[in-house]
Amino acid sequence: MFNASSKSYVCWRCASRRFTLNRATSRLDARLLPAHRPLWRRTLATVQHPASNGKNIETDAEELDAEEQRRKQLPIRERLRIWDDEHEDEAKTIMNDFADRGELSNSFTRPQNVSMVNPEIASPLFDGDELGDLRSEDANLNPGDMVELSSEGSRRPVLAICLGRFNDYDHYYTSSGKWFTGLGVRTLFVVPNFAQPAELEPIVNELPSSATPLETLNALQDLGHNPSRSSGAPLLRRMLRFAHEAEAVYQANAGTLDASSAFIGDPVKHRYLTLHEIAELLLPPSYQETGKFEPQALYAVHRALLQDEAFFRPLRQTGHKRSYLFEISPLSEVRIVQRAESLVREHMEKTTRLFHDQKSEPSPLQDFIKNARRLIDQSRESREWTGTSIIGPSKSRAEPIAHKWSPTELEILQFIELWASYQKFPNYSRLQCFGSAILRALDRYQDAETLSASTGWSFLQEVGWIPSWEIPARYSIRFPGVEIKPGGGYVRPYFGNLECHLKRDALVSMRRVWENTTAYCIDSEATMDIDDAVSLERTNNPDQYWFHVHVADPASSIQAESPVAKYAELVPETIYLSGHFERMLPNSISQDRFSLAADRPCLTFSALVDKDGGVLDRKITPGILKDVVYMTSEDVASAIEDPREDPIVGEGEVRLGPIPKAKPANRSMTRPGDLNNDQKNELVLLSQLGRAIQAHRLSKGATPFFQLRPEAQAYFDHLLEEGASNSGFLTGDPSIHIAYGKRSGTDLVENAMRLAGEIVARWCHDRGIPIPFRSQPHAVKNTALIQQYTRDVFYPLLKAGIRPDDNQWRHLRALIGNDEVTTTGGPHFTIGVDMYTKATSPLRRFSDLIVHWQIQATLVEEHKRQASLVGNQDDSFLPFSRDQLDRMLPMIRVREKQARALASGDGGDQWILQALVRAWRFGEAALPETFRFRVVHLYGRRSIQGRLDWFERAALMRAEALNDVLKMADVRVGDVYEVKLKNVNVHANKVFVEAVKVLEKTDDEIPIAPEGDRTEVLQA
Repeated sequence: MFNASSKSYVCWRCASRRFTLNRATSRLDARLLPAHRPLWRRTLATVQHPASNGKNIETDAEELDAEEQRRKQLPIRERLRIWDDEHEDEAKTIMNDFADRGELSNSFTRPQNVSMVNPEIASPLFDGDELGDLRSEDANLNPGDMVELSSEGSRRPVLAICLGRFNDYDHYYTSSGKWFTGLGVRTLFVVPNFAQPAELEPIVNELPSSATPLETLNALQDLGHNPSRSSGAPLLRRMLRFAHEAEAVYQANAGTLDASSAFIGDPVKHRYLTLHEIAELLLPPSYQETGKFEPQALYAVHRALLQDEAFFRPLRQTGHKRSYLFEISPLSEVRIVQRAESLVREHMEKTTRLFHDQKSEPSPLQDFIKNARRLIDQSRESREWTGTSIIGPSKSRAEPIAHKWSPTELEILQFIELWASYQKFPNYSRLQCFGSAILRALDRYQDAETLSASTGWSFLQEVGWIPSWEIPARYSIRFPGVEIKPGGGYVRPYFGNLECHLKRDALVSMRRVWENTTAYCIDSEATMDIDDAVSLERTNNPDQYWFHVHVADPASSIQAESPVAKYAELVPETIYLSGHFERMLPNSISQDRFSLAADRPCLTFSALVDKDGGVLDRKITPGILKDVVYMTSEDVASAIEDPREDPIVGEGEVRLGPIPKAKPANRSMTRPGDLNNDQKNELVLLSQLGRAIQAHRLSKGATPFFQLRPEAQAYFDHLLEEGASNSGFLTGDPSIHIAYGKRSGTDLVENAMRLAGEIVARWCHDRGIPIPFRSQPHAVKNTALIQQYTRDVFYPLLKAGIRPDDNQWRHLRALIGNDEVTTTGGPHFTIGVDMYTKATSPLRRFSDLIVHWQIQATLVEEHKRQASLVGNQDDSFLPFSRDQLDRMLPMIRVREKQARALASGDGGDQWILQALVRAWRFGEAALPETFRFRVVHLYGRRSIQGRLDWFERAALMRAEALNDVLKMADVRVGDVYEVKLKNVNVHANKVFVEAVKVLEKTDDEIPIAPEGDRTEVLQA
């Protein structure tokens, strides 16, 4: 028998709260409490007594003692009723064992098993040419591929086999015998062709009809409608055998794998390696066959790395299923994590001793808490804490008091930055609790729904570590090897005076001087780096013309291995995130030396084109421009009297704060009236030829155009006039303007740039030159289906000005597949060409610079040999061999996607959400009270994904936010509800809504469960 405890029971929630002076003494001054009353009974008690009315403290204490003794005599049910009455406003939902999307869950107090895994599902796809590069890389698994399913709420992974795609949803069969569906899982480990199609048939035959809607599929999964174990037994045994073999590899190499950081970690720098590269460092060569590791060996390394949450982080957002990268933390960063853990544990232990009246020295964390509280209180005098992960706009011009943090305090702040800003730790990590413990100790975030990383982001704003308008995506999408400057900009390693590393023009002796040729640079007045132009050259045949695309040529003076090249590679694409503009190349090189202008070098990509748009010949010529004309696309459209007529989807705008006038261009602009007749005729011909060429692409299934998305622009002009505060950041709040993107006045430039990419791809392929080719290999085997779907369904919507819904985009993307960047040329269905690369922006995109270096070396070699290299197979004269470029492309791909995600993905969206918070919570702009919410996806019975009619923002509605308007079982994809805002989390990039009423219902007959050839239905 166990002895009864002599102390009162304390629930886990109360025990988790540390002693804080303000909270513990909200009713009585703790400094005046009698010594014989243990403090822990005050701070951990679940009963809060009425406040003192000015009586003697000793008298109050005696009354409290008497009341406590009286209540002890009451029956337990009566005591619980009294407690419930006194704390009815303090009820909090116990943390769910299963995490909702992006949220923390209870993965420690409950045993973990494979049935608890909720696989991470890829977000709904979005449209756009450049944005297509950002969609999930794992959207095109083949039937029989085995993947590892990760879950934000579970520390235990699960293996699963892809069964195929039916009715636009992927189906999987897990190692636990569970079947589930999704829109494409987020996975980091794939074993292609693990099972053959014939092995999948017994399971596929037991799945619901392919016509079964998502709501019913979710219901069947909730009810445990899984294929029989006998049907899945062969696959279950194979997955179990694979797991055991991987475990055997791990056990045989546990000493090395468990200490992998000692073999790989750098003292001060991050490292970025693929799984294959790490395996080569940690496993003996005996695990390789023909130079490749067995999947079991790679999986053993993969699992070992994920166990070390401080050292290794897979780049999930930007990785590739075949070549994703691990970010390996430097030892200095890991020491910060370990130091923070030690400080938090020490503080909690000393606090516990204080609860028990044991003498203890103040912990080092106590000084940090004291100073942080002071700064938070001061911040809230001018900026309100909002619970939206960002603090409110400034109510005064009072500058915050600068605080000099001690070395220990800086370590704590750096840990919170790793946790909240860089989001370094997975949601199931034990390290999450140390950030939460620090926030709890501050005793300033009692009203926060959770003490999560989003609350930590608010804390960093309140203490002045980052400005209130900082963009979280700048940290979570971190460029390898680049430090982030709080408030704006990036800090790359110092390479000295980069201009000193520029070399003599390597193509000077081969350059053609473009006399008597007018090059038209068509771009907006705000563009600073001009890197392309077009011109027309007539031939002896009146039906044939040379269509020239002139491109800036920095590669001729920048060597591929020079410090300038290394500087550009770190930020491989100019970042156009509003308020955080960052050039790839320094301004003194990009704009002052190589931006297109008269008497500056260029590389010209030329196509001999007939009037019907047929390309008859191609060539690449280095040259010098002489006559350069700068125009906007709108002025070109006006000059040729041929405005663009593509339908525009989406209207409206939102303005917060003063929007400054557009700044004048940094160059002399030509207006329509300034052109002579010959120049106007040339522009007319160029436009006609471009459209004729585009017609050929459209006949192959190319997308006619991409509909515009909402964009946000932030302006700091009015803040610059007031200067920076003593914290180093600008005072006040930026102005924000939200509107749909503006389509160019003419499609001449778009058609010309695609033609240039096709010319370069074909020219290099014919000569065996490896470059970063852009292709869609998955589309080749679905050509007929893609052409039929785009012709009959998709393109008619675009041309009618109707935005295709998520399901239609998802279906098209499933047919087309991923955009690949490889050294082997292949077709690109979306553009409608047999081969394609990007080569027209070497001032703004590093991969274009690589293409130029390869072309330059080839031109020099042809000039040296006085012969064409068509049919060449030698790459010894190139700056990058095929093998070398194959190793470089994964990192280039990662960095490109990061740059694009910042400007057009999460980074741009977070400006829109900041504007939404300021309009909703502080009335800075007009906002409707309710919105239309169209359901696009259901996450089981937990939440509903939808889209608002306010700039097409994605929104989430949880089950508890249905407000008895309807039940989760009644929700259908396509339903439309009237909703109002419940919360906005800028840090997590989420909008939460609650239901007001039902506007539209999808009235379909919904299959419930298949039985042989018969399907029962339920009327919706």
